Amino acid sequence: MAAAGEAIAEAIARGDGAAGTTEDAIKAAMECPCVADLKNSACGEAFAGALGCFMSADAEERGSKCVKEFVAMHACMVENSKEFEAFTAELVEAKERR
Repeated sequence: MAAAGEAIAEAIARGDGAAGTTEDAIKAAMECPCVADLKNSACGEAFAGALGCFMSADAEERGSKCVKEFVAMHACMVENSKEFEAFTAELVEAKERR
């Protein structure tokens, strides 16, 4: 699950570029092969909820509106930590680059 952050950004960009409704954008983002590992993981449902909330929120609200969904996804990832070791390593590496 390496480069998960980049995969999520790619999925959001794909969804934002989709024509149609917000639901169409979320569907396009979730269909991106780039997030297949997350979607099919033990936390797939939590990931879908967090991504859907993020994409349906206004840009100004994205950081605050979806806290519950992202906390649920984080809790799932902690509970299934072995499955997300590469993702965790990516986050640590990104933090160290700052």
